[in-house]
Amino acid sequence: PGASSWRSRARTPGRMGNSDSHAAFADGVKRLLDGDVAEDERAFWSTLFTAPMSAEDIFEIVSPDHVRQLRSTRPRNLQALLRRIVLEMAEVCKAADAGGSLPAPLHTSANTSVRLLTRLVPFLLEDKEDQVLTTILWKPGGLQDDTPFEGGAAAAGQPTTNGSGKSGSNDEAELPRADTMIVGHEILYHINRFLFLPGYTIKPRIAMVGKERGPVPTHRVDDRVVWKGGVGVASQISNMPAAGFTGTRIEVLRCVLACLSGPLFQTAEDYQRDPSNWLLRFTSGDVAHTANLFCSLMSTVFTYDPVGWGLPYGSLFSRELEEELVDIALQVLCVFVDFNPEQEQNSSVGAGNVVYVKMEDGDAEYLVDNSELQAASHGLGYRRSMRLDDVDTARTALWGSVVRGREENGWVSVGSRYLPLELHGKRVLTLRRSGGGPKGRNVYRYMLQNIQRDVEIDLIFAGVVRMLSTVYKANQTLLPNAVRSVHYFQEALVLLWHLLTLNSGFTKRVVEDLDTNAVVLPILYLLQQSQNAPHLVGLLHTASFVLLVLSSERSFSVRLNKRFEGKIPLRIPAFQGSHADLVALTLHQVISESLPQQQNDALVEMLLTVLCNISPYIKVFAPESCLKLLGLIERCARPGYLFRSAFTHHGLVFLVEMINNIVQYQFEGNAMLIYSVLRQKEVFQNLAELKLPAPKAEQKLDDEAAHWAPTAEWLETVKTKLPLQAILCFIEFMAPKLEGLCKMNDVTDQDEVLAFLRNTTMVGILPVPHPIVIRTYQASSYTSMWFTSYLWGVIFTRSQKLPLYDWKKVRLVMITSEACIREADVNWQGAFPPQRAGKLATRCREADVVASAAAALRSVGRIFVRRHVMWLTPQALHR
Repeated sequence: PGASSWRSRARTPGRMGNSDSHAAFADGVKRLLDGDVAEDERAFWSTLFTAPMSAEDIFEIVSPDHVRQLRSTRPRNLQALLRRIVLEMAEVCKAADAGGSLPAPLHTSANTSVRLLTRLVPFLLEDKEDQVLTTILWKPGGLQDDTPFEGGAAAAGQPTTNGSGKSGSNDEAELPRADTMIVGHEILYHINRFLFLPGYTIKPRIAMVGKERGPVPTHRVDDRVVWKGGVGVASQISNMPAAGFTGTRIEVLRCVLACLSGPLFQTAEDYQRDPSNWLLRFTSGDVAHTANLFCSLMSTVFTYDPVGWGLPYGSLFSRELEEELVDIALQVLCVFVDFNPEQEQNSSVGAGNVVYVKMEDGDAEYLVDNSELQAASHGLGYRRSMRLDDVDTARTALWGSVVRGREENGWVSVGSRYLPLELHGKRVLTLRRSGGGPKGRNVYRYMLQNIQRDVEIDLIFAGVVRMLSTVYKANQTLLPNAVRSVHYFQEALVLLWHLLTLNSGFTKRVVEDLDTNAVVLPILYLLQQSQNAPHLVGLLHTASFVLLVLSSERSFSVRLNKRFEGKIPLRIPAFQGSHADLVALTLHQVISESLPQQQNDALVEMLLTVLCNISPYIKVFAPESCLKLLGLIERCARPGYLFRSAFTHHGLVFLVEMINNIVQYQFEGNAMLIYSVLRQKEVFQNLAELKLPAPKAEQKLDDEAAHWAPTAEWLETVKTKLPLQAILCFIEFMAPKLEGLCKMNDVTDQDEVLAFLRNTTMVGILPVPHPIVIRTYQASSYTSMWFTSYLWGVIFTRSQKLPLYDWKKVRLVMITSEACIREADVNWQGAFPPQRAGKLATRCREADVVASAAAALRSVGRIFVRRHVMWLTPQALHR
């Protein structure tokens, strides 16, 4: 745009404040695009950072095309801008550390820096293979006239500064130097500092001036600056005044989310092979306030009460900004704990290449370790020979990666290159023990795994239940809008999933000592509500995954016997029974509607696995549940379904095993289900004599059914998997007796039949009880990548208040609604998309969400299920 259009946009009445300041900012951006700007031109940079610009102002003036133009045609100006942002942030931190209130000009500079980064960084992540951008962000000194791109002294292992812009000390020091600055490290360091900066985002509980301030912590929790108590810090610590700081925290967290959104712009394969440098650095534990950030986010999320004292319209007393803070904090937490560095990462970086070295006899694994050297470089340079000065500038071993080689005279030979064991007397290669830990690390996952205190687990679980329960409670109030549903229920469910699968102590505490029925209700509601909503198909599978993990715990299943007396707006028949009936009826409804579509087979298998897992522990099913479950068996046993594909028999196996578990372990209390089995005895007898269907007429080649046809061998395999022995034995013994009773006594009352069944024992008739088989989730790269895609799809669709990302460049998820695409495309011309843009439907680009889940879950025994076999007598089971 020309100068006149820049000024006209900057002076739009009613949308901006000081027109002259905004026009000057717009002119500054235009100058960055049109000509070279020196890094030491103080007047220019001062004008750019002292103008009071709102986030909307910056998003309006700086368009995505401007950022891309700056990146491609003026990379040195881009580097100068990023360095100036770092210097402005460093100046703000220095002033805050000196004590006193933050001067207004510096406060404005801090806001502008954060908002500029939020706008710029997502467009810098669009092309991870951009070597010029990699040099600007991750090479010490960045672009230099006298230094070639490939390699340099710092890349070879010479220490410069650490990621804080200081030489090993966190005390006050010089501002970051341009010749040694690693821009990406500095940005992440100062963003985290901003989250705990006195006078900007916090008011310390104790004075932090001079020597009292101490070094900036990384792994240590400082209760002077943590936002709230609860997780990692005692909940009894004094409350920190949040007035005036909440909005700033939201903006800085949004900036963090923007910086870590690299996965959106990678395919699933690329992300697994070469994850974002921003994520690797931020989760490495080398960034300031790492522990403080984790504890602050966890406490902020799980101590928040969206209901408001449990009173109607109580949510009106909670501030809107506070809920927005919880929302963005939950998204950032999910991104942290979802990222799992590639376990087999063994990379050499430089000139855009990745080298994998085959493990030979006598080789060992070495961690490229920067803990002692504390170099600011991004890795350790390879040598062509055993000489420190013989650097191969095209290859660098990343810090934190693992190399495989053989030790020789103080060196490790890796293929045809060498790495020193020590540099400047500091160990840089550490021998990894056999069966050592992960080759990359994410300290946020580690902290999540190590939450063990009962009081913290109880607080987290109560917070999860509170958030998820608002979704169904909002739809069952007498007064309109008396309870408001939270908008971040999908992120809350994802975080619960990670807690259950990463932290065994959390799972044990929850299922054994807490009321898991309280979380089952909202999960069932979300499961049913997402069933027929294409844009919520990820939520449907996530809820199913959580139920699967919970159902693999005996204590969870036993607790389902508790009588259900509440109300929940589910589309199920009215019943009087237990929480187990609630689960059975809800799952039956979802399964029944999913059976006709073959693409839902994986979902059906997972939900039937849940029913099978809980069945040995349920003392009594309500009559409604018994009729529905037997009807489900009859449907799955029909040849049209059973012979539809090579895998549909899995569901029938689980259903038959469910009945088998009840007959063997819960016969006495389930008279109604036993009676239902007798009424449907032909179904089970036909299964014992199952035969191949008659051949069909020749089908077209493009017919999906033509790709597979059942064979005699396949059928025999299926029949061996069906545990029919105890069921047929029971039918053979009981059916004649029941028929004789009805004829002899002219019995027509169902209650008399049930009384007869309750008074009948099967001891000595049934075979020895079979072992109980419990199936649960086992982590795999397929499901992990599915959850990553789902999470970023949710974040993308809910990031339309400020359009952080350009949907045309996103590769991990893909927009499927053409109407929404058109709306989003139109609104990228400005900064304010309509509310409908927040409903963009997404799916995984590598495969459709359903197909992706099917690929990951297709074979229950092979991919995601781990079998636990337990021999339990009926007496032990009762205990």
